[in-house]
Amino acid sequence: MAARKRPFYIVDQDKDVFIVDKPAGLLAVPIPNSNVKNLFDLVADHLGKHGVRVGTVHRIDRYTSGLMVFAKNKRAYDDLYEKFREHTPKRTYLAIVRGVLEKDEGTLEHHLKLIKKGFRNIVVDPNEKGATPARLSYKVRERFLNNTLVEIQLDTGLKNQIRVQFEHIGHQLVGDQHYAPEEKEEPLINRQALHAYQLEFEHPRKNRMVQYEAKIPADMMRLIDHYRWKKESRPK
Repeated sequence: MAARKRPFYIVDQDKDVFIVDKPAGLLAVPIPNSNVKNLFDLVADHLGKHGVRVGTVHRIDRYTSGLMVFAKNKRAYDDLYEKFREHTPKRTYLAIVRGVLEKDEGTLEHHLKLIKKGFRNIVVDPNEKGATPARLSYKVRERFLNNTLVEIQLDTGLKNQIRVQFEHIGHQLVGDQHYAPEEKEEPLINRQALHAYQLEFEHPRKNRMVQYEAKIPADMMRLIDHYRWKKESRPK
């Protein structure tokens, strides 16, 4: 019998870190009182066969694809957990948003608050109780007729931060019906068009910066190619 294919791609690993490209739709970590398949359990099972215990130091949304790093020992876990808590790793995402962004680059700064309804973040006044600063910077990679491909770097790492902040400025992510209920179904992609593209951090043992990259997934490439075709096909 052929071995079952792993539902994630191993980007790299050494004695301290395990770098994974997570597919969209797979939970990053377990949900309490749920048996839904998740990346942490899959990685723990994979490494457990080799006597390795794994630790989670950050996460990405279920329907976001891309890079996650796991620690393979306590020393690496303590080091990486603190780095991610202080937001020192460089986390770069690619997103496709509605509308055409005018500026080639910019910074978004808001205050977010996590609410119980829908377990979601919303933009609030800085003085509101529970408000937490959220900051990101972006660069336009490509403009289409009615959409924009954006490269985003997180300066903070709040839940759904990219999705919340871009929706707030009127450029919701394509396919994100959770934060933009008016968003129509996109036949070429069945989730928010968001990909954790690059990850750079100081290695816990090597004491130097390491960088990893996950190629753009097929569903987002289909969308990009479609928007390019529409732009190139318009009457001159």
